Amino acid sequence: MPGWGARTYEAEAAVELLIRACGARLASSCYPWVQESAAGSVWLDASKMNGHTDHLSGGEQRALAIVPALADAGPGTSAASSAGSTATNLTLILAALAHVGGSHEQVDASYTDDGLVFLPLAPIVAWPDGVTPEGWAA
Repeated sequence: MPGWGARTYEAEAAVELLIRACGARLASSCYPWVQESAAGSVWLDASKMNGHTDHLSGGEQRALAIVPALADAGPGTSAASSAGSTATNLTLILAALAHVGGSHEQVDASYTDDGLVFLPLAPIVAWPDGVTPEGWAA
């Protein structure tokens, strides 16, 4: 059970996501996945997230679904697979996750003199240029 000060990158990422997602309200001890000892130390028990998120919004549920995958990242899991990646491969992994999340299709709505306009936003992490194999469409 990783604590808030866990020593693995996977556990740290799980705790950081839990703390930072949804305005930190899901890192409260009122939730069963946040465990607290009598001495006041706090840790994450990601196994207690299953079945306890039905009351959350869809966006909150999607953000929290990643936490157990990170916290319990053992050999062969997608979270553990990124550990030790080169910068190039880590960029590709992050770009793939951003793509799955639809970041390449998000827009910003702004009011101008012409009325409401929708401007495309850059992907959170873009696919790097120059990695398309020969013969593949870019």
